[in-house]
Amino acid sequence: MRSEFDFVIVGQGIAGTSLAWCLRWAGSRFLVVDRQEPVTSSRIAAGLVTPITGQKMIKSWRFDELWTAAISFYDRVQSETKSQFFSRRSMVRLFANEAEASAFQRRRNAGEYLGIVSEPLRHLNETWFDNPMGAFEMSDGGQLEVSRYLDASRKTFEAENSFHSSDVDVSRDLQINQDGVVVPTLGIRAKTLIFCQGVEAINNPWLCHVQFKPAKGEILTLRIPGLAESRVLHQGVWLAPFGEELFKTGSTYDWKSLDAVPTEKGRNEIVSKLTSFLRLPIEVVAHEAGIRPIHRNQYPILGRLPAEPRLACFNGLGSKGVLQAPFFANQMACMLIEGRQVDASVDLNRKTNWTSRVVSLSSFGKETTSLNNHVKRGKNQALTIQAHDTLRDLVSKGEIAIDATAGNGHDTQFLAELVGPEGTVFAFDIQEIALEKTARRLNDAKVQNVILIHGNHADLTRLIPREYHGRVAAVMFNLGYLPGADKNVVTSSESTRKGILQALTLLRPGGALTALAYTGHDGGNAEADAVSAILGELPIEQFAVNTIESQPGRTSGPIMFHVKRLKAAGDIIE
Repeated sequence: MRSEFDFVIVGQGIAGTSLAWCLRWAGSRFLVVDRQEPVTSSRIAAGLVTPITGQKMIKSWRFDELWTAAISFYDRVQSETKSQFFSRRSMVRLFANEAEASAFQRRRNAGEYLGIVSEPLRHLNETWFDNPMGAFEMSDGGQLEVSRYLDASRKTFEAENSFHSSDVDVSRDLQINQDGVVVPTLGIRAKTLIFCQGVEAINNPWLCHVQFKPAKGEILTLRIPGLAESRVLHQGVWLAPFGEELFKTGSTYDWKSLDAVPTEKGRNEIVSKLTSFLRLPIEVVAHEAGIRPIHRNQYPILGRLPAEPRLACFNGLGSKGVLQAPFFANQMACMLIEGRQVDASVDLNRKTNWTSRVVSLSSFGKETTSLNNHVKRGKNQALTIQAHDTLRDLVSKGEIAIDATAGNGHDTQFLAELVGPEGTVFAFDIQEIALEKTARRLNDAKVQNVILIHGNHADLTRLIPREYHGRVAAVMFNLGYLPGADKNVVTSSESTRKGILQALTLLRPGGALTALAYTGHDGGNAEADAVSAILGELPIEQFAVNTIESQPGRTSGPIMFHVKRLKAAGDIIE
């Protein structure tokens, strides 16, 4: 064996490079292996650290501690590489409308921006910018020249024989034994190999159950004669200085066309948003595109793989990698070296359903299971229609069914018509308005075989008569809030967890449960994660599980979970 290391890192993006520095400072023997692609999301990124983002003017997640760690980290790397690539830079947010201005004022009055927002705002040149709604300045922003950071780091690692330019086929080139991981093609061995591949991780078979949602982003480099603004500006797009009269601007989010090819559509979108507040003429001198490695939760993911702890993963930094990488690279290093726990919010194994066995929709009524196709993507039909079609093949006339979240009564009516007059449907909701709407719908449809129950689906086993336990053909959950009602009244992760576990005990062999989770509201992603975790722990000899995303790549897209009971079993823990 040519070389032996404590750790081999596959990928030299922001994640891999930051982890390498933390391992180096800890005295570990490491090697970074990267194929040195000329265009990656890391290399074309603007490298901005923006404290306050989004239309709701929300302070970036865990900003204070992440920012402190980032400043210390980049200063140390600059000192050791004798390079300059990180700078603290003020940022200006121009309000696009009154709603943004009001959201800012509410949060400011609540004290959310202490130490971040400058007072007063330095004047914006009216010759350059149009901002009738006003603006505010963030003093604690930053910018990393990512390519310089990566290149300076690589030179240091190369000088210490800790960098190797090569490609690794992770599906074929890895041999794992009790002593660690061997890469015969490179003649190297490591105690642990860490995947820091960015978007390439999507094709990594070891990570096939990790729910990545990558997004393509396009960036323009502009020449803007006469513009001498040193701050970074934000309004729909960002505009950042990159030299005398040179600026970069972006970025787009495309969840479907996942290639690194710049498009006219992307260029036009950026230019349109930029010229809505920039009054000076521009010249496009470069147009680039890359794919952001985003996890569905929009947070990084890090940890060892449970089935093969000699392999680990640090990925999913997305568009906030410059801010998040130093802090979580240190957590990752402490986990690898000392066995410390990582934060639950970024724990790879809390965010991944590794054990789920699934069936395809086309064979959902069959008993065969497969490890493949854990997440079905790109279905043309609405998920509600797919759920109905699936249950239609499994439920017979005269059977018992449950709508655990009656809402506006659509699923209740469907189930009632499915089981027919000789069958019975129990429909639950905690909101009386939902039951009233459902009752009106059933009355208009002349449906009479439904029992409406004002109660929580977390109490299914108590509220469903004992004689029907184990005899229910179908249970439907439609999670989130009631359309047309108070959006603050939503299903919760805990009540949903209890409801699903109890519903599974009510199903007959061959019966099915569907749960449609909406991730676009506060708590929606957490609830979807809770459902995924529950279903991932089900015994595979008793249940077949299938998960479908309606909008691949979108963090706010609905997700449908299907569960079929394969045979009778003991009660699920409540």
